[in-house]
Amino acid sequence: MSPLKPAFFELAVRADARWDRFSRGVRRRMGLARPLRILPYRGYGTAERVLIQARVLEDRFVKPSHLRRSLVGSAIASYKRYATVEIPGARVAVHWGDKRWEGTTDDEGFLELWVAPPPGVRPGWNVVELELLEPEPQGVPIVSAQVLVAGPQAELGIISDIDDTVIVTGVTNPLKRAWALFLTEHRTRLPFEGVDAFYSALREGHGGLADNPIFYVSSSPWNLYEHLDEFLALHRIPNGPLLLRDWGLSRHGFAPGGGHGHKLEKIRGVLGTLETLPFILIGDSGQEDAEHYRTIVREYPGRVRCVYIRNVPSRAQRAVELERLAQEVREAGSQLVVVDDTVSAARHAAQAGWIRWQEVPRVQEHQQEDADARTVLDALGRKGS
Repeated sequence: MSPLKPAFFELAVRADARWDRFSRGVRRRMGLARPLRILPYRGYGTAERVLIQARVLEDRFVKPSHLRRSLVGSAIASYKRYATVEIPGARVAVHWGDKRWEGTTDDEGFLELWVAPPPGVRPGWNVVELELLEPEPQGVPIVSAQVLVAGPQAELGIISDIDDTVIVTGVTNPLKRAWALFLTEHRTRLPFEGVDAFYSALREGHGGLADNPIFYVSSSPWNLYEHLDEFLALHRIPNGPLLLRDWGLSRHGFAPGGGHGHKLEKIRGVLGTLETLPFILIGDSGQEDAEHYRTIVREYPGRVRCVYIRNVPSRAQRAVELERLAQEVREAGSQLVVVDDTVSAARHAAQAGWIRWQEVPRVQEHQQEDADARTVLDALGRKGS
């Protein structure tokens, strides 16, 4: 990249933030400004340090999903998710037990604050409270944010892609991707067959009580956080921090575009924080997951037990590339396994000792149930067209 480009984008981001402040000030004086809200994200960490994440935005009053009954309603909700007005420089207080910290949002309204948890913090999910201090705190409710603390019982960590790994999106097809992102609800989208049971088995580990942490990394924008969170809950896929991407103008350029290198940054952050845990990485063959995971295997020798790549329809040359990448991963001390379905991955994981063998039939059962549900939904779709 030309040395002038970072300076240009830095200047553009600052100018955009100043415009947002000026615009909101004008709208406030005219009585047109919407109230503010804190949108909490799941954080993660250890007993020594934890990442608190949130965003401060104007409240767009997106209608709850159970009240949206039509394609038009879904489209309006999607528009509101993307047409955000961020609040840069907002001061937020974080309360955790008797401890308190303050943080300030960046130019895109994001809060990222590393804190030391209270003494004796319990492993698993903890709850912190977020309070807006500036600007305009009046009427902005205090919200709760979940924080995942990895405990000593964890055997390994799991990092999974989302698009075409957990959720069927057809992201290699631009039209399908646009439909999936903008015009569908979590209630009408389906997971890959058996993912819920397989990820639950990975979370429980070899002995069934490991409570292994799971992280989801995606090229989807933070604007879809609530949408994806609802999807995981609806399909009983284990909770985990969602590590997404900022779309639009940023100090790195314009997004989407420019590949998926941001995933590397997120994965490095997780491995650097949970530095004693080995990991399993899960992705698909349609994008650059295998290449990024190969890079992680090389950068963190001995930390990656296995890379699972779901085989999705792609160009013919991709199979040859995956064979080469698998060889490079083996040379780096790990393994890359290409699977056609979730049961195949579960059998391999059971043989390696990462999940219990009795979980494999459950994964197979859920895979069949999800396949039957997809057949019914496809039939209804053909009937309605």
